[in-house]
Amino acid sequence: MKNFTPMPTKNQEWGFWGTSILNGYDAELTWDTTSHFLAENFDLTPEQTREVLDSRFGRHLADELSFIKSEERGIAKGPSSAKAISKHLIALIADKGWHDCFINAIHQETDKTYPRKTPPTKDELFTQIAQRHLLVETLVVRKSDSLDFHSVGVWGIKDALEAAYEAGRAAKSKK
Repeated sequence: MKNFTPMPTKNQEWGFWGTSILNGYDAELTWDTTSHFLAENFDLTPEQTREVLDSRFGRHLADELSFIKSEERGIAKGPSSAKAISKHLIALIADKGWHDCFINAIHQETDKTYPRKTPPTKDELFTQIAQRHLLVETLVVRKSDSLDFHSVGVWGIKDALEAAYEAGRAAKSKK
């Protein structure tokens, strides 16, 4: 979401902000990253993201960030970067149970509802991953070297593979 500026908390003692401080996190980093994530993934305004994060759900979500694993050792150490927080939140919303928790909390705090979506087709999912992680506009073969071949960094490939892996895990858990 472009031009999104998170609003400051109204609940410094509890909610997401207060719990982030109590848990020893960088509250500004976790607040800003999670606000942007909610706005982008659930189409929320700055005011709505603040309401959700200041709620009881926000407190529980901040506690959940303690399960973010260290990239070096693979053990839980909590949020250390915006990338680690975003990756953890993506995994959460890929899980049906957590996704429903997000939807319910957003509805409870903002009255916003979401229509039930049909899952994307395999081709739609591949295209979404390619666009987001590889910066490839389309996976349709256009029979032109300049349109069909792309130079991609290994970090983009790794991110795309992780997204595909998480999508597979999410699909398996829904069965």
